[in-house]
Amino acid sequence: MKKQIILAASTLIILMFFINTESFAQTTPTVTVSTNKSSYKAGETGTLIIIPVEPEIEVTLNSSDVEGLGLQPVSSEGGYLKPAQVKYKFKVSSNVTKGSSVTISGSIKFGYCNEDSGICKIGTKNFTKTIQIK
Repeated sequence: MKKQIILAASTLIILMFFINTESFAQTTPTVTVSTNKSSYKAGETGTLIIIPVEPEIEVTLNSSDVEGLGLQPVSSEGGYLKPAQVKYKFKVSSNVTKGSSVTISGSIKFGYCNEDSGICKIGTKNFTKTIQIK
């Protein structure tokens, strides 16, 4: 009886190890951020294009020279965003100097899932983009 309990406990421990290893092995998807143009005028509105993400996402900007205006409206089909990219509007401060460059930095918080295992996680990606002021 004691051997059976030890065998069952050992099997359970090994099974738990494999389940945990699989969940930790899940990699965060690549997220890219680009702007719709390389240069903007002071006071002009631009767009950050974020690819790929799954709902819900949060965008945080840490730049004092750029004001976040929010995400474009998106729809969801089968739990995935449609279209497969999200656009985030921003406005360049009217106080920035012509001919200078402005760094837009921030973070994107998003969810992602592994269809095979059914495991879902929350990921955060930091980004930095530099734009020219014309």
